[in-house]
Amino acid sequence: MSAPLGRRVDRRDEADSQRRTAPDVRVRFPLSLKLTLFAAALLVASIVGVGFGAMALTTDTVQTSQRELQIAILEDVAHGITAEFAHAQDDLDAIGRTLTDAGIDEDARIDMAVTTIEASEAIDHAVIYAADGAIITPITETAAAALVHAPTLDAALRERAAAENLAVGETELTAMGPRVPMVVPLRAAGRVTGFAATMLATTAIAARVEALADTHFTDVPGGLFVVDAQRRVLAHPDREFVDTLTQLPATGILDGFERIALPSRFMQAREFTDDRGVAMVGTIVTLEDRPWAVVAQTTRALAYAPVERMRNIVLMTIGGAIVLAIGASLVLARRVTSPLEQLSAYAGAIARREFDSRIDIRTGDELSVLADAMTRAADDLRIGEQRLAREHAIRSDLGRYLPAELVDLVVRREQDMALGGAKRELTVMFADVVSFTPLTEKLSPTEVVALLNELFTIVTEIVFRHGGTIDKFVGDCVMALWGVPTAQPDHAARALAAAEEILSWLEAGNLTWQRKYGVRVQLAIGINSGEAVVGNIGSERRMEYTAIGDVVNVAARLEAIARPQQVLLTEATRAMAGSGFRYAELGTRTVAGRAEPLVLFELVP
Repeated sequence: MSAPLGRRVDRRDEADSQRRTAPDVRVRFPLSLKLTLFAAALLVASIVGVGFGAMALTTDTVQTSQRELQIAILEDVAHGITAEFAHAQDDLDAIGRTLTDAGIDEDARIDMAVTTIEASEAIDHAVIYAADGAIITPITETAAAALVHAPTLDAALRERAAAENLAVGETELTAMGPRVPMVVPLRAAGRVTGFAATMLATTAIAARVEALADTHFTDVPGGLFVVDAQRRVLAHPDREFVDTLTQLPATGILDGFERIALPSRFMQAREFTDDRGVAMVGTIVTLEDRPWAVVAQTTRALAYAPVERMRNIVLMTIGGAIVLAIGASLVLARRVTSPLEQLSAYAGAIARREFDSRIDIRTGDELSVLADAMTRAADDLRIGEQRLAREHAIRSDLGRYLPAELVDLVVRREQDMALGGAKRELTVMFADVVSFTPLTEKLSPTEVVALLNELFTIVTEIVFRHGGTIDKFVGDCVMALWGVPTAQPDHAARALAAAEEILSWLEAGNLTWQRKYGVRVQLAIGINSGEAVVGNIGSERRMEYTAIGDVVNVAARLEAIARPQQVLLTEATRAMAGSGFRYAELGTRTVAGRAEPLVLFELVP
């Protein structure tokens, strides 16, 4: 060991002698300054990039959250409107059935109709008309006594009610506020004998809108309202708009409203400027069964206030971090430059495989630790070279295996590498993408690969979470095993639990793929349990750890006949899985490749 060190010292002495006789080289740009500038620039760039990235992410998140909040509120209002009309129709239908029931005395029928109205939360009166539209009698609560009833029912409403069992007219301004006419036919012996009509109050709808506006749009007058096709206000936080059926101008969020076909399913979220020049964020949702629209709007300043706060915080943080980064870079540069030459020389010695050489740096910081680590590394490298030969043989064996669960067994030399196998009890699952060919025609090859990778990544994680092994991927199909290579007494239950979770997750995944690719993915799943030969199949040069047998073939056949989003399983799997799942017996069925029919079951989520 002394000889190499002696030679290195001699060369250093010769270099020192040459420097003493050579002219001095002046340092024009010190390495410490270079390191300072480089480290500072790198840190500042990283900090600025992270800061602005955080602001951009926050902006996107806040914008998305604001839109989702408005949509959720509008869907709530729309659902309430639909429910209000449905309750009113149910009550009118009940009155109609009562009045046309020939088995009940006439006075009793009237009494029952009155009772129905008194018990109803949706309607406060009903007017009975003859088949020709002439009024017969009103049935009215005391609270609705101020209503004036039309002596003749509108012919258009009668025709629509007779044809569709329900007719809803345009909102009218009555002595008791805005009301919506509703008509249902009265039938006896298969023909229309009259009509039951009511003027549905919009009070409950307006109250719901006011409550939501007070909760979510306190600082925005008119932040939530309902209009009809003529832009007349049907529900609004300001009751004056509702009481007069005020018609709003086609500006702001309602700009272009006339071009929306009503009734229809329509949703639009956008930013705009109102009549006062204030930047706004709004959303419109229309009703499928009513020519009405629900509108939510708020100022851009209120909607994106978290973004402004985040921007100020990030800018202050960036400023402070830049100052700290420059100071830290100066200190770091001064501590690094002095021992760098020694470390560089020692690295060269290690590169020349002079593993017996040593270096001694006592700066008391990480460079000192690095020097000590490099010294120990030299010893480890010598030992490592001997270990590499053994590692290489093990890694070569690992390359012939696909299931990741076998890695530890192979490394510990606990896995037999010979061709062949043994009988094992296991459960096999095949999951295949339904209608994969039309999907590939709709998407580009890059999108198809990306979608399959996302799908198989989650499927693999779910299989692993339930203790399964991915045997192989074949195109758009995945084969998974439970009970191998490690025995699992509950392998059938694990497989069914994994199938349930895969289908449950697929519902959420389809929401993302619908937005991202415009498609939905459906899986057909077949599961079977029993004995199969499990082991190494192939050649001495390339082998595959897999399962072969009738249990595998049956699982594949079940997957082939399963409907989209259906999990088919055999009686053997159901018996092994136990009573922790819900099943639907499908009877016996003959599958390809088997002469005897199988008793099949469907896993009910």
